[in-house]
Amino acid sequence: MFANVTILIKKDHPSFTAGLRSDGIVHFEMKDVADYDVEIIKEQIEFLFEAGKGEKFPLMLTFTSFHNTNEKTNQFAAKEGNLKYAKAIAVVVDSLASRLRSNFYLIFFKPETPTKLFNSQKDAVKWLKKVQQKQKKSALA
Repeated sequence: MFANVTILIKKDHPSFTAGLRSDGIVHFEMKDVADYDVEIIKEQIEFLFEAGKGEKFPLMLTFTSFHNTNEKTNQFAAKEGNLKYAKAIAVVVDSLASRLRSNFYLIFFKPETPTKLFNSQKDAVKWLKKVQQKQKKSALA
């Protein structure tokens, strides 16, 4: 899909596949699990820490099936889970059910990290790169 992008570091987990891409984006492809819970997010955070040695990354999460969450998981993801190692989060969904659940999360839990929904990885990567450029310019100002 992305011809000039390679995977520098990869982790296969029972709930997701994670990859640090050569363009600096970390991609989490979620597997078909019934519940997306705090423990899965903690495993993702561990990958981010190991891959980046504490550096923040733009993240792309791809959901190819509906994933159930609970309030505790949503609160953790919005306020704690993604703050340390995420610059921005692009969530790619491919179904109406996933889009509705993700919109609910964005509206009611208001993540502190810039987060946006997409229908395609191409659009998600484009947005992440744009956010990354803005953040670099802000840091230099």
